[in-house]
Amino acid sequence: MFTLTAARLTEKSVKKTAIIFSENKARLTAAAEVVNIATNMAISTALRGSRYQGGMNETTRITVPGQTISQVLVVGVGRQDKLERRDWWRLGLTIGKNLDAIGTTEATVALGELADEEATLSAAQALVEGIHMALYRFDEFKSEQKDHQKPRFEKLAIHTSSRIARMLEDATPALEKLLAATNTTRNAVNLPPNVANPEYMAEQARKLEKLGVKVEVIDEKQMKKLGMNLFLAVGGSAAPEDQPRLVLMHYNGLGKTAARPYAIVGKGVMFDTGGYNLKPSNAMTGMKFDMAGSAAVLGAIQALASRKAKVNVVGVMACAMNMVGQTPFVPDSIYKSYKGLFVEIGNTDAEGRLVLADAVAYTIEKHNPTYLVDLATLTGACMVALGGAYAGLFSNNKTLANSLHKAGEEVGERLWHMPADDVYAAKTKVADVNNDGNPYGGASTGAVFVKKFADKTPWAHLDIAGVANQDKAPGIPDAFTGATGFGTRLLVNWLENHAPAPQPEKVIKDANAPKRPRGRPPKAR
Repeated sequence: MFTLTAARLTEKSVKKTAIIFSENKARLTAAAEVVNIATNMAISTALRGSRYQGGMNETTRITVPGQTISQVLVVGVGRQDKLERRDWWRLGLTIGKNLDAIGTTEATVALGELADEEATLSAAQALVEGIHMALYRFDEFKSEQKDHQKPRFEKLAIHTSSRIARMLEDATPALEKLLAATNTTRNAVNLPPNVANPEYMAEQARKLEKLGVKVEVIDEKQMKKLGMNLFLAVGGSAAPEDQPRLVLMHYNGLGKTAARPYAIVGKGVMFDTGGYNLKPSNAMTGMKFDMAGSAAVLGAIQALASRKAKVNVVGVMACAMNMVGQTPFVPDSIYKSYKGLFVEIGNTDAEGRLVLADAVAYTIEKHNPTYLVDLATLTGACMVALGGAYAGLFSNNKTLANSLHKAGEEVGERLWHMPADDVYAAKTKVADVNNDGNPYGGASTGAVFVKKFADKTPWAHLDIAGVANQDKAPGIPDAFTGATGFGTRLLVNWLENHAPAPQPEKVIKDANAPKRPRGRPPKAR
């Protein structure tokens, strides 16, 4: 990550590359006017002769020769008083993309002061998040890269009031840990499937033990003993080195407490061929992204542990490779799940809900979470419905759903509430449930399947198929390339700031204990 500093904005504080903001009709903000004065009004003069209007995310670059400030990037905000935190994050993405294109090594953002200190600090942090995420590159396998193609940006300064500058500096270590965890998520998703297999995810989880995370890995032999037959059906045909892994990461930020933990569960299909319902060749490319749910959970646990968040949570990664092989995972098969329900296989390409089913049921039975949230690139149907602007939100609990929605809105990872009614369930005449999908309401069909295994536990399912990677789906900001890291920042914000209060462990009453008499006690004589 680049070096982040903060300072008080003055006419002499900004140097070299400056980033300023303007409202509609190219009207400079108060902070931008400070920079404008420092350039002897060169900025306002240049804007008067241009087509620039200052609409949201509109940009123009102005060169200022012979002065301390050499160039200025003007970024439109529309109406500054209407901006929310997610808007500043998107502005950060725009700025980061431009900084990378310019090729500068350092820049100063003239933010100034907004409505109040809280709003200013929040905007500053959101800008940093967006700039960092736009500057992200995945170059691990580029052995020949020319100097002019390599990343150059090294230093970002946020100039505001003295007090906000001190507050931002205090908040920087935690912010850097969050962004490092987001990179962990994006790197894992971007890696090729011949590198990132189920055991690779287990190895990444074990690295978190130095942060105080307790890691538990269940391999294919243990799965067989436990009766995780759905998990094994999906992952059992993979090569010996690619066999499935159920990875549980226990982070207890509250220490020993009677409160039940939260649970976050991620689908980790490291590559999805579709099984015997083989995908067509044009749909096969990009299936390395089918583990983005698990990667988001990995990043979230890293962020929570490194920031020493005051929360108890178990992060679960359900990792498998859906390959064609010798195991009889074919349509019309019936498997007994870990929960005990019999599942008819309607489609081997509806594999994500199968690994989630066993993972969710196991997590609930062993850890009794207060709330459980799963993330999965589950259905193309959700992508058809929502594109890349929103992830689908399905839940059996309004309080949980509302808290997730709020957490996502704040960080720019937005959720759209979708129905999870049982009427969407795939039909079966020979088993308890069927994993088949449907071209109509297919996202709800997948969610309802998983809900069956969550049973009475307050549960939410985030279908992130359209938002996990920069694809053709409209709605994802252009500044992204490859994996977006969707889910990590949302989960961290939810668990640190918005998750409903954890419930205490249920006390089992002794049936033989004497009952307390009803009514008032008799008066003493």
